[in-house]
Amino acid sequence: MSDTSPDAGPILSRVQLERLVAEDELTGRTMTNFAAPSVGLRAVDLDGVTIEKVDLREADADEARLEHAQLRQVDGRRSRWQGGLWHRVQAKDSDLTEIDMARAQVLRCEIGPLRMARACFRGARIQGTTFREAELYSADFTRAVLLRVVFDGYHGATVSLSRADFTGAALFDVDFRRANLYGAVLRDAMLVRCDLRGVNLCSADLRGARLVGCDVSGAELDGAEI
Repeated sequence: MSDTSPDAGPILSRVQLERLVAEDELTGRTMTNFAAPSVGLRAVDLDGVTIEKVDLREADADEARLEHAQLRQVDGRRSRWQGGLWHRVQAKDSDLTEIDMARAQVLRCEIGPLRMARACFRGARIQGTTFREAELYSADFTRAVLLRVVFDGYHGATVSLSRADFTGAALFDVDFRRANLYGAVLRDAMLVRCDLRGVNLCSADLRGARLVGCDVSGAELDGAEI
């Protein structure tokens, strides 16, 4: 039986992965326990894949489609997914520091716990997605659109959005429960019906931000620029 058949076993090497990329035979497959830094996944269909314990540092996955997928213990630092689609993806226990998802669509995903510091979501559309126990320090959401997004912390700690940049972003029905927005930039952002109760906005830049129907009770604003 060839390893491209529906009943094939897991993908266990970079060589096997690159061959299946060339043959467009990755849907539904499981990748596990190998290193493939800087691998080319541009515009690849990754529907239904499971990626576990794989090194995808600096992978080129621009315009790739990752749907109904699971990422576990993935090293995706500085990987690129510009203009791609993440739909119903579950990602946890991974390091996605400096991942580039500019102009991507992120729909109905469950992201975290994981590291995503300095992630780029510039111009992205994020909808129906929960970031749970996610480290998003200095993440870039410039001009992004967020609809029904939840940034959820965990007992005794917060989801960190400190120094995150939401300049010019549009946020609708976003829940910042247990979020730390210390030093965040929300300049010229539009926030509609967002839940900011008890959120740390100390030293945040809120100049030009418009808040419509938002709940800011208990929010900390010491040193914020308004």
